[in-house]
Amino acid sequence: MEELYLFRKELQNLGYCKTIVNTYPRRVREFLQHLGKDIAEITNTDILEYYSYLKTIKSRKANKLLSESYVHSILLAIKLYFDYVQRTGQIKVSPYQLKIKTAKTGERKVFTKEEIQRLYNKSSPLQVIILHLCYACGLRRTEAVDLLLKDIDLENNLLYIRKGKGKKRRVIPFTKQVQRDIEDFIFSTEGKEGLLNITSIRIYEEFKKMLKKAGLNNNGFTLHCLRHTIATQLLEQGMELEKVRDFLGHEYLSTTQIYTRINYGTGTIPAQ
Repeated sequence: MEELYLFRKELQNLGYCKTIVNTYPRRVREFLQHLGKDIAEITNTDILEYYSYLKTIKSRKANKLLSESYVHSILLAIKLYFDYVQRTGQIKVSPYQLKIKTAKTGERKVFTKEEIQRLYNKSSPLQVIILHLCYACGLRRTEAVDLLLKDIDLENNLLYIRKGKGKKRRVIPFTKQVQRDIEDFIFSTEGKEGLLNITSIRIYEEFKKMLKKAGLNNNGFTLHCLRHTIATQLLEQGMELEKVRDFLGHEYLSTTQIYTRINYGTGTIPAQ
């Protein structure tokens, strides 16, 4: 089908990894062949019924029912396809009404909004800066360590990562509150001595102190959970997956998709 070939090219252009580029069009083809309908006739009910069908079939290799994660990947392929055909004007409204929700804490350890606020409330000026960098700006620890004063544009509220993972460069916007806190810190004694000269070990030590002061030191949190949390929140707020990928500095969208799962809310797909 020519349309699935164009869908495949779209996935390539958006930066998906080879596995997704090769498998998602095939999963969509199986879905369309199963329904035997024109795409303009497909409804959300059809998608729900297809989900029910997927829950009854077995994997040829393992001779077991398809795993929830595998079914999720099939539904995601269908969602991306309908997003594509809507964007290209082939349909007016996507029939896919299932919501993509961020991963549960058990899958990717994240802080609640209340826990993030507790961290900020209990933090010293230096610790607030670490929170801003690793949570609000979503930096990896190595990126925070390598950050230079010239990389922070306080006038335009932009932070420049010049050598991220895989030598990937990106620009990160930040809020007025982050701007004020960084500016205050730069002009403080501690800021002049320590800002952007902070070591990886110091960041780790300060993070552990934050957790203890906020009463979260026994909850299994790591520094990288701050990055998981901001990614989760951005997706919950409706930011497009491609933009979250760029914010985090991921090379492939499939990496960013780790933070998503199907929302089995009332009236959609029941939780298993």
